[in-house]
This record gives sequence, structure tokens and C-alpha cells, in this order.
Amino acid sequence: MREFNLFPCIFIIHHMRRFAFCIFAVAVGWLGCSEPNSQNANRVYPEAFEQNIDGQVLSEALQEAESIEALQGIGVARNGVIVAEVYYNDSDAEPDPDLHVMSVTKSIMATLVGIALDRGYIADIHQTVSEFLGAEVDTVNPELGQVTLQQLLTMSAGQDWQELGEVSEFSYFAGAPDQLTYIYQKPVVHTPGTIFNYSDGSAHLVSAILERASEMSTSTFANRFLFGPMGLGDRIWYADNRGIAYGGVGLCIGIHDMIAIGFLYINDGFYNGVQIVSADWIEEVMRFRISTNGVIPFLSDYGYFWWIGRAYGQDFICANGWGGQFIFIVKDLNLVVAARTSWRRVNRETAGANWWNVLNIIINRILPAVH
Repeated sequence: MREFNLFPCIFIIHHMRRFAFCIFAVAVGWLGCSEPNSQNANRVYPEAFEQNIDGQVLSEALQEAESIEALQGIGVARNGVIVAEVYYNDSDAEPDPDLHVMSVTKSIMATLVGIALDRGYIADIHQTVSEFLGAEVDTVNPELGQVTLQQLLTMSAGQDWQELGEVSEFSYFAGAPDQLTYIYQKPVVHTPGTIFNYSDGSAHLVSAILERASEMSTSTFANRFLFGPMGLGDRIWYADNRGIAYGGVGLCIGIHDMIAIGFLYINDGFYNGVQIVSADWIEEVMRFRISTNGVIPFLSDYGYFWWIGRAYGQDFICANGWGGQFIFIVKDLNLVVAARTSWRRVNRETAGANWWNVLNIIINRILPAVH
């Protein structure tokens, strides 16, 4: 039995939406909350049985996951115990230095903002972009300068940014000769704080703000105040062409890291005998902030860089990355499910299918096994 010492955070393929809700309806009709079969469950994943999870149902879900192309691994943990972890395609629990976890990075970014608030690097989430980045943004786009850190965290900055459509803004952003300037130049077309519009530009601005406020790189900040105190060690975080760590993508973490982050949230910011981030911030992050208007399946609402949903009578939050990267947390059940999927040499259509299939297994196969 593997235990954590616990007790003392995309862009989605638009065409998937055309059939996703139909599949979801069928899935919900076929799947239900199974009654635990104690005779079988006690033999299959005995740690799951001890944590009141139907091991047989869990085993079937993880076997089903084997068919997902490029899936690297799924880990399931409850009450601080990893009850099952299965790895595929010659992968393991460790971080892959060549494979970041896409937009799961954003949810870690939200965690770092809370730490910066706790430590006084940032005074208030209602501070504006201009207060941090000054003339650099104001001379290019003064309207963007008046957007608040909170509005960035809720994806409601109001900028003209298209990331969930057939053609994604992300590719233009990533290929720009100066990514930060690219963001500055995008006009504000909606009243900030009113409309959810998913944006890697907003997330990257948060990283730039953190670096300016703390006078250290986001990667250094994360290693010093998050990963280090959690006992996870330093982690690789890719940066833009100015050397600013990407706020929305680029972080390389493993399945055990993702599970640990999940329990950091379940335990109100407390981990490994240390209060890593305040309980107040954890509560703020997980609270409903804005509706996503059904922009992607399963995940109907948004907090601070964490997606929010409800299934089988349980509220959950989810760090959600393109191609099938997830930290799925049900706080009331003390449940964390982590998944990582390779996006290298995977085409756009397959990446979208992988995203759907992994999350569908988590929500419609694994969650109902938990009692």
C-alpha cells in the first residue's frame, strides 16, 4: 500500500462537441452506480476495497482504458492512499522531460498565485495588469492594462482570442516572435469580467505578472515554494522566447505529482506537514466564478484556472489538459484521479478523441465505483 503523508489546474478540439453530448447521454444511460461486489472487489485492487471502492468495477475501467491511443497512465487515490495505478505504452509515474501536461499547467499557476498572495508578493487579485507590467502594456493596449488579475484567472479578460474553435489562436501565439507582445496587441472586445473566453494569453500574462512581482522566474518560484516543500523535487517548466515560463502550458510533472497536487487541494493547502498555500485560497480557487456556457462536455463551470462540474451527485474540480491530461478531484469523497496522455506524434483528431475517452472513463466508469 502506497501512502502519502497528507493528513496533518487546455484547449479542446472543437469538432468533438458535435458528437460529445450525444455520447455522454448514451453513456449515462448505460452506466450507473454499481453496488460493490465485496467478494470480487476484495481480490481486485485490495487497497481500493479497503478505501470503499469497488475494485472489480475499477479494474474493468482501467482495462477499458488500455484501448486509448497514447495513454500513459492513470492513478486513483483515496484518503491519501494510491489504490490503483496502471501505466501504458512503456510509461511510468515519473515526469517526462519531453512531455508537458498542457493546460493542467494553468491549475498549478493558480496555486502559485495563492502562494504569492500568502507571501506578500501580490497584494490583491483585483490589481490590474498595468500595476504589474506598467508602460510595457499601457503603451500598446491601455484597455488590457485595466484588466484585473482575477479576470485573467477566470478567463474573462475580454480580449479577442479564439482558442476553442476550428482554428486555434494557440498556434499563432506559440509561433509569434515575441509571445508577450502578441498578447498585448490583442484588443479588448468585451467588458472584462462578463464573458468566459478560454485563453492561453490570459494564463501567460499571469505568469509574467508573477515573475515581475516576485522577481524570480515562475519555474524557480514553483520549485522553491510548491514542489520543494511538497517533497517532489524541482520540475521542468518550458518558457517563451523572453524566458518567461508559459502560464498555460509547459510544466512537466508525473502521475504521483498530479495526485499530490490533488490532495493538496483536498487537504486545504496542507501537505507533508506544511501549509503550502492558505486554506482560504484553496476555497477561493474551487468556488464557482463563471459559467463556461457548455463550451466543452462534462465541465460546465470555472473557478480560478480550474474547471468545475458535477456528476453522480458529486461536485468536482478538474485540471484539464489537451490530449488527455487531468487532475480530477472530488473533495467530499477524498478522491483524486490523475491521467497523462502523450500528445507527441498524435494528430488533432486523435488528441481530441483521447481527451474525451480519458475523461469519460474517469467520470462515467471510475467515479461510480467509489462508495
